[in-house]
Amino acid sequence: MRLKINCDTCDARKINEENYTQYDEIIVNTDEMIVDDRSRAILNRLPFNICADNYKSEESGVASAKTRAINGVYEITPSSIVDDNLAIALNGILKIAPGTEEILKKYEKITVNGIILCPKSIAAILPLPSLSLNGMTKVYPDEYVLLDNKYKLDKYFPMRAASGGGYYAALCVYDMDIATDFNMLAEKNVKFSTDKVYIRKGHLSTGLGLFNIEAEVVEIPDNCTLVFDESCVLDNSFVSSYGTNPYILGNLDISKENIEALRKLESLTVDGTIRINKDCMDVFESLHATYNKLEVKKGVLLCDRAMLHISKDILEENSEGVTVEDCAIVKLDSNIEPVLIKERMVIRDCAKVECTPEQRSAVDQIAKDVALVSSGGLVSGIFNTLFGNSGDASSSGNDSETKYINADYYEL
Repeated sequence: MRLKINCDTCDARKINEENYTQYDEIIVNTDEMIVDDRSRAILNRLPFNICADNYKSEESGVASAKTRAINGVYEITPSSIVDDNLAIALNGILKIAPGTEEILKKYEKITVNGIILCPKSIAAILPLPSLSLNGMTKVYPDEYVLLDNKYKLDKYFPMRAASGGGYYAALCVYDMDIATDFNMLAEKNVKFSTDKVYIRKGHLSTGLGLFNIEAEVVEIPDNCTLVFDESCVLDNSFVSSYGTNPYILGNLDISKENIEALRKLESLTVDGTIRINKDCMDVFESLHATYNKLEVKKGVLLCDRAMLHISKDILEENSEGVTVEDCAIVKLDSNIEPVLIKERMVIRDCAKVECTPEQRSAVDQIAKDVALVSSGGLVSGIFNTLFGNSGDASSSGNDSETKYINADYYEL
């Protein structure tokens, strides 16, 4: 049996030899390996294969860095309290406030996979020996107030904004309401800095000059309602919530069952993909909608499933076909004839499709953007190791002989 450990930091100083004698091979992939004299001797006796960027030799009584794994947003401010020997491994956005030069020096190590957001005064002292970045740095003026990365500018902002104030949003600013008084913002000499601004047509003449010249400008209709949802379904409830002029920042699904909801719309803008049933196309085309991409569907749409089982009955009952999208694992019944698959199935953007060898050629013809079409064999075994086996829980194979551990910090 093999053991494979993938981590940022592996601490071997408390290793118990008896816990690892059962393994024929132990593979450790790590950025930092911490050992002492006792653990080094044990590692040499056991079948360890270690690949590390950095080795540290420390006695167990000596304090070592305490790594904290963080997903999302982490902020460092002048009032931040930093524990001794603290290291952070961040997947997301690191926000560094002005005046934190001395606070940054207190961290043992900072690893960022994503974005560092900091003022110009901090950017001037980067890179620091203790800070590593896999991503990009975004810099804003020290005197600017830091807003949400995607900031929704509402009608109350002009009343609250400080005269002469500067405001920074790392990604974009949304002009939420036609009632927002941009004249007041101009009179207060308010300035914005961002990558992208969604601004209503009626605010262009007054508001556009308040933004940095580099910002991408997206003009939006005065009467639209902004909808923030990666996956929307158009139905009567949607129209009741967002009105008849939605501007969707995401994708939209329109089924033939909801054609009456489509008839209620006066305008439609989708900053994403529209997936629509072909029976709705006549009504849709009369709307003159704006969108990034249009996908016309026929039959039944099955999507967003961790595991989806396709039976012969599903295909026979839907003469217009079945479209499968955005599923992790799709398993086809073995009694489905290849000709039925070619006539009535479309599979897109799925990780794995399981089928019989007889079905394989048909699936290859109707599958698009599928990571793996599996009819068994070595490649399927490798995929199951990474993503799990969708078959019987009692199944066995070479993959079951390897145990995997993935962590930011692992103590042997």
